[in-house]
This record gives sequence, structure tokens and C-alpha cells, in this order.
Amino acid sequence: MNYGFIGFGNLATAIYQGLKNEDNLRFAYFDQIRKNVELPFLQLEELTAFADVIFLTVKPQNLTEVLQQLQPLPRDGKVVVSPVAGKSIAFIENYLGKVQPIVRIMPNLAIAYKKSVTAFATHHPNNERVNEIYRVLTKLGKVVEVDENDFDLFTSVFGSGPAFILAFLNVFRDKIREFNLPDAEIDELLVQLTEGTLSYFSENRSRCSIEELIRNVTSKGGTTEAGLNYYYEHHIDQLIEGVLEAAKNRSIQMSNNELN
Repeated sequence: MNYGFIGFGNLATAIYQGLKNEDNLRFAYFDQIRKNVELPFLQLEELTAFADVIFLTVKPQNLTEVLQQLQPLPRDGKVVVSPVAGKSIAFIENYLGKVQPIVRIMPNLAIAYKKSVTAFATHHPNNERVNEIYRVLTKLGKVVEVDENDFDLFTSVFGSGPAFILAFLNVFRDKIREFNLPDAEIDELLVQLTEGTLSYFSENRSRCSIEELIRNVTSKGGTTEAGLNYYYEHHIDQLIEGVLEAAKNRSIQMSNNELN
């Protein structure tokens, strides 16, 4: 199967990195700005003719222009895949028609390492190529079939989530700098802390809730308790929830403005 990317930024690169070693997949791309020496560069008309699956890996503000360019091109038998935040299947249908099989996904950059959590929705669930795309995506992490109404929340938690987690880790990183360690060693310590914590959660999640796991490492009157008391007394949990709500609301706003 031939995969063609319209736009080759960070997300397209991540999808390609995750899939490039899969058998029976070929890749090409079209991008007016970025160049990639690994992949064949094609003009849009050539890319559309080449691709069985067309990925719309462009920014939301550029999607309308791309769809207008795709509109007159032959697309019989092809599937269009859109990871564009805040842009619904119905929005794409306005340009490409209801007959065009469209898949909407929301992965994150961990897709490059086969660790993504990816939302999946389509209006053509019985299409063979649509189902094949679903199967391919399962090789790149966990795929969750989600109602489009839930995409805004999914985007805030799983699409934007890695950036929020990294921002939280950066607070730790700045604090560790007080040890005057080399940056490379600081990063190694952060990776070890994160991987160890995730292993602790993964190994125990079937029998303990997160709240129980926190209690298991919190001694009464100890350092962890002191930090957690500050965390809850200053409503940091609510601030973090506010971060997710802000991202979700922005996705909703983009969806509401999509026909403008």
C-alpha cells in the first residue's frame, strides 16, 4: 500500500518513522517548505495519483487550501486520513464529498516509537482499506475508536498530553540543576525516574488504584507527605486539570470555527 503525506512536519515525520520498516508500505510526500531526503518528493497531483492513503498532515489553518487543491483530483479507491486538530470529518466532506472514505485520527509524537495512544473515527467503517489503516495503526501503539464528539477531550489529554508531561518534568529538571550535574546526566536521571515510576504503576495497576500507589510510598510525617500536602493545599491538581480544559476548549473553538 502506498502512503502519501501532504505536509511533512513533525507529526508526518513521526508517523513515517513508526511505519518505515513495515513490509509492503511505500511512502512519498508533498511539502511546499520542508524537504526530506529519505522520501520521494512529488507534486500534489503526482502524490494523489501515487497514494492509496493520503495523510493530511498540515496545520489547521492550511487545511482548507489543501482540500481545495485536492477537490478536483481523481481520488477513487483512496482513503484520506486527517490528524488535523479541531477539523471534523464533516468539514472535510464539504470539499471531498461523502463518498470519499475519510479517517480522522489523533495520535501523538510517541507514534514514532510505537508508543502512541491514537484516537480513530471514520464514516466508512466497512471499507477494507479503512480497516487496514486501523490495523496498521495498532502496530504503533494503542488505538481507541472514539466518537467524534470526544475528540476535543482526547486531543487535550493524549494529543497535547506529552507536552504537558514534559513541562512538568522540566520543573524537576530545573530543580536537579542545583546539584551542578552535567545536563546529560540530569536528563538520564529524569528518564530513570520516569521509567521507574511508570514500571511501578504498570506492575501494580491491576490490584491498586493510583491513589493507593501514592499512599504506599508516603510515610506519615515524611518528606513525600509534606510535598503532597503542599500539592493539594495549593490545588495544583486543579491547575493541571485547567491545563487540560484549556487545550480541550481550544479544540472546541477550532471545531466551532471550522466552517468560517
